[in-house]
Amino acid sequence: MTDERYRQGPRVRVAAVIVRDDTLLLAEHVKDGNTYYLLPGGGVNRGETLHDALTRELWEETRLTIQPGRLLFVCESIAPDHGRHIIQLAFAADIPATAQPGQGDDPRVVAARFFPRGTLSTLPMFPPIQHTLVAGLRGGFPERTQCLGNCWIP
Repeated sequence: MTDERYRQGPRVRVAAVIVRDDTLLLAEHVKDGNTYYLLPGGGVNRGETLHDALTRELWEETRLTIQPGRLLFVCESIAPDHGRHIIQLAFAADIPATAQPGQGDDPRVVAARFFPRGTLSTLPMFPPIQHTLVAGLRGGFPERTQCLGNCWIP
């Protein structure tokens, strides 16, 4: 079944990679009784720059004011029936050292918090990019933007 958001083509989603002391900020979502985690972020509106969309989405989800940085990686999620196609652009982002995520306006996000690197591989994430995130936390993200390809999982 095709969601209306995908009728005009791929949906562009921006996401923030915010690292603090070997932990990573994730947004906890609950849908249909299932809990899963995403990098905080969301869709880009027509006429909005990628950095502006990222700044807006982070405020809406976490009440954090961020400083967007460089593009770290790109991944896609393409459903086998082609009913959904999301292109996710993940940017490094900074927040003030003492800033803590709060509850934003997005009802899908029930919490946002920092997770230790060692726990990331056990979390249900969409898309499933835990390996890339753990490697980036362990040794730093490559200087060159990575393209992870289609990361769809049923």
